[in-house]
Amino acid sequence: MRIFIVVVHILLSVTCFGQVGGEAVFPFLGLCTSSNYASMGGLCPSVDVAGVNSVVCNPALVDTSDNMSASLNMVSYVADIGYGSCFYGGRVGRMMVSGGAEIVDYGDFVHTDESATELGTFSCRDYMLLTSISRHIIDSLPIIAGVSVKTILSTMETYHSTGLAFDLGLRYNIESQKISVAITALNLGWQLSGYSDNTREKLPIDIRAGISKQLLHAPLRFSLTIHNLQKPKLAEDFGRSLANHLIVSAELFPEGVVSVKGGFNAMTHNDMYVTDGTVFPGFSFGIDIRLKRFSVQYSRQCISPAASANMFTMELFLGKMLVK
Repeated sequence: MRIFIVVVHILLSVTCFGQVGGEAVFPFLGLCTSSNYASMGGLCPSVDVAGVNSVVCNPALVDTSDNMSASLNMVSYVADIGYGSCFYGGRVGRMMVSGGAEIVDYGDFVHTDESATELGTFSCRDYMLLTSISRHIIDSLPIIAGVSVKTILSTMETYHSTGLAFDLGLRYNIESQKISVAITALNLGWQLSGYSDNTREKLPIDIRAGISKQLLHAPLRFSLTIHNLQKPKLAEDFGRSLANHLIVSAELFPEGVVSVKGGFNAMTHNDMYVTDGTVFPGFSFGIDIRLKRFSVQYSRQCISPAASANMFTMELFLGKMLVK
């Protein structure tokens, strides 16, 4: 436990720049690519859901109870934007090794000159390739550490940009109390080549800490996540700034065949809420149907009064499928 606390302080003491609200390149790295996590308000680093999809949230969360697993995620986002991802993980000795890819398609756009003459069309897409490893770092303590390496490519018409990013994560479990505590630093890295030769921008760094508690005598699990720890001030008003750091979520029957999940992202709510609109921005919900050999998941996130995102996930537990 002392090692965990030391590492937490090291991560929190790293000099970082606030990276929210369009202040960084490759903002798609902040998109949630797992239905389970999307239904709980976003990336919750302490929530352990079996399967390789956990790697997008915290590389230390990848479940080692199954030899192999694979996932496919498809998202219908706002304004005809779509994105998807696929991941695979397997045990190699005492480590869990995972890999995957993500693509975001912004659609096709009309290319015109200064006089509005149409010259054809062009597309905009972002790509990310990920490799991750995780393992217990001390045999006598339930501490798991993980690291992910992300290779990034962004294309906009004839402009291209590349980047390299790292995710670092720690998780500490107290099995007897069904408590999980975790911290992760996402998107630490560099833009290797800019859209223009002389421009380099910062990546969307996000340091998150979270705690999850499953009730001992009821099928409920509650989670609290504090995100953007590297940027204490997320609004001019102190109370709103404090609230903007919080994501809260709950799961009913978290270890059951069918589990229902819901979450609330305060920053999304505060940024997207309008007085004459609905009160739902920032809220999300979902369902996970988990059988022995596969899982089917669905989530819906309310992003603004005018837009919501629907996500579908299929996970295959290949190790169990190969067992007769």
